[in-house]
Amino acid sequence: MLILGLDQSITQTGFALYEFPGDERHMRCGSFSCKGEDAGEKCDAFARHLKPLIGSKERPIDFICWERARQQISAYPKKKSVDLLGLAATGAASLTVNADQLILPEIQGIIRAGAIFYRIPYESVSPMTWRAALYGRGGGRLGRDAAKARAKEYCKTLAIKFNNENEAEAACIARWAATCSQQFRLLMAGAAI
Repeated sequence: MLILGLDQSITQTGFALYEFPGDERHMRCGSFSCKGEDAGEKCDAFARHLKPLIGSKERPIDFICWERARQQISAYPKKKSVDLLGLAATGAASLTVNADQLILPEIQGIIRAGAIFYRIPYESVSPMTWRAALYGRGGGRLGRDAAKARAKEYCKTLAIKFNNENEAEAACIARWAATCSQQFRLLMAGAAI
């Protein structure tokens, strides 16, 4: 069974192809980024990169697992703007959202639509769930940088070759799917999903 694990993003999406059962060292990792002027162009670029991964006729994907985007969008304090006189604006602090987080639900829709179109069973998993399962107690509550470092450490332990932290997280997601996903277990048992 060939599993595709995805740690998706606009800036850099990591992917891992894991033949299960099999040796993790043979997992193939890669990444791509989506450039464009606006959200639509970035989503189009994502879809163009995803299609050859899931639509390969040589070795079709049997299961897709990706990291579910957070339901809450993070907001950050906006930098103080300066007026024409060089004075900082005063008043209530305003907030700005992380623009990439606004696009993630669209990207997940592209993944889901591709899986449905190619009739590939799939599951999305929250970062807290897969990290806790692989890293143990407290692993689900790691901050972003600590979680990325832990993914690289986990992959090094299993001798999985990766080029960046997003590929390492994608490998971890594929590994979680193979060992912990209820949907994947049903697929392995021959049950319809």
